[in-house]
Amino acid sequence: MKKRVLSILGSIVLSVSMLAGCGGSAVPEASPAAESTAASSSAAASESPTTETAAVVESFDLSWYVDLSWWKWNGSDWGTDTVSKIIQEKTGANVTFTVPAADDGQQLATMIASDALPDVITVEGWWNAKNRALTNRMASEGYILPLNDLVTRPEVIRDDVFSWFSEADGKTYLLPNYAYSKKDLKPGEQLVPNGCITIRKDLWEKIGSPDMSTAESFLAACQKVKDEIKEYNGQPIIPIQVYEGVGNSALWIGQYFATPFEDRDGNYLYDFLQPQYKEGIKFLNAAFRRGLIGEANFSDNRDLLNEKVASGRVFAQITAPQDFGLQMQALYDTDPKAVYIPVVLKNSAGEDPVLQDIRGMGWLTTAITKSAKDPKKIMGLFEWLMSDEGQISCAYGIEGETYQKNSDGSLSVLQTVLDDITAGNGKKYGLGALMMLDNWAFRRNLEAPATDPRILATNDTYIKAPVAKYSYDYTAAGLKIDPTDSRVQAMTEVSVKIANLRNENLARLVVAKNETEFDTLWEQTIADMKDLGLDGLIQYNNDMFKNAKKSLGVEFAWPRNQK
Repeated sequence: MKKRVLSILGSIVLSVSMLAGCGGSAVPEASPAAESTAASSSAAASESPTTETAAVVESFDLSWYVDLSWWKWNGSDWGTDTVSKIIQEKTGANVTFTVPAADDGQQLATMIASDALPDVITVEGWWNAKNRALTNRMASEGYILPLNDLVTRPEVIRDDVFSWFSEADGKTYLLPNYAYSKKDLKPGEQLVPNGCITIRKDLWEKIGSPDMSTAESFLAACQKVKDEIKEYNGQPIIPIQVYEGVGNSALWIGQYFATPFEDRDGNYLYDFLQPQYKEGIKFLNAAFRRGLIGEANFSDNRDLLNEKVASGRVFAQITAPQDFGLQMQALYDTDPKAVYIPVVLKNSAGEDPVLQDIRGMGWLTTAITKSAKDPKKIMGLFEWLMSDEGQISCAYGIEGETYQKNSDGSLSVLQTVLDDITAGNGKKYGLGALMMLDNWAFRRNLEAPATDPRILATNDTYIKAPVAKYSYDYTAAGLKIDPTDSRVQAMTEVSVKIANLRNENLARLVVAKNETEFDTLWEQTIADMKDLGLDGLIQYNNDMFKNAKKSLGVEFAWPRNQK
């Protein structure tokens, strides 16, 4: 699940870093989710900083450590750019940021050991097992403060996210960024999936737009592209491209084949033991034996993968489209007909896919330390940053000066500001610079819908919109580890050993010479995993799965078990 979270968040970080590199700022990308019918969004948009009478606030100094060596404040000096000036005026905070020299955790460890913590710390979130253990220890030993006792504006707290980050004592010590809350979703809304199978629409149309919903029809279409079209721009077509290695592509194929992660009694299911997952891996093996997946797929690094997508040689991708936005844009610029669309591949029972949505429980987590001189003022800063007004101010700035409200209630950064950012003069605005409590799930409902054909054809949210109806919340499947459980260390070691064996054998399964060899290796892999402690790991995972469901307040997590 760590790879899944990294994939989910990589696209967000990319959009921020790309714009920061152009001018030290970031502006929100357009999203199809922006609709003026969202009442909360319309109300939020009216809460412009320019429409309120500034309250007199007492200033205070704040030291903030961000445990990322590459991070920096991408505005001007604090209190001089648009965003930090607003924050200072609204909350009184004078912030000084520090970062480590290296990403080895040593600087934070030294601060803890020497009892020299800053007021606030930001570290990567619970998807990072080391940081999960670290922040749990810091909470249990009193190095960071419970936020429940400091909350004065409960209306800005996303209860489901806040509850997810609670420790065994029922208290929450961390606030995440980029976490989705049900509060920020429209009733019945399903987010787009993370991974997605996409195909070149123009090549598909050239072979007659055949059905590709079954394993056989999908492979037949890829074979036809290979045999009949053969080349694109003088280079041989790649019928099917998997991600780096095969692990993530196998994960997503398992979801297209509707592999359950929970039984009807609410117990955790290990995917490798499920017939749907085996069927999905057999599909990949069949593709390899037909020459539709090449051996080069297993050694492709990201640079090679980027080159292949940008070249237009790839017909079908089993990837995360958000990771190749720039490459698809480059392809579109040379050939506007070369665009990707999703397909709906189903298992032999004809069941609809059950895809993992792009929802996440955060990337970075932020805490107030015991060293803070005035925790209540810091919590006041956090609450303002999490409020609708704070989110809009940090992302857009000031209405009329840096952004405009459109007739449909959406918001757009002014063209003059965009021109400044493109010209490398964005630091004076600081838009998007403070990302530690960013709530893109809320803000996306305010973004102006895209009209540029290039964005519509290459932005992953638009590409994946047709398969959102097959996308569901997999948060519980990622488990919620209890660091105080006596089995944690042993089970972590077992999990690593099994993951290594599994990854090695997945590649061998995909390249098996025939079904007999495949089935023999499959059974041997299961036997070897059991020898490594799979049965105990499943029981442990089941307990952590139930922890997750308890935090989420759900009885069942598998969509088809939910009433």
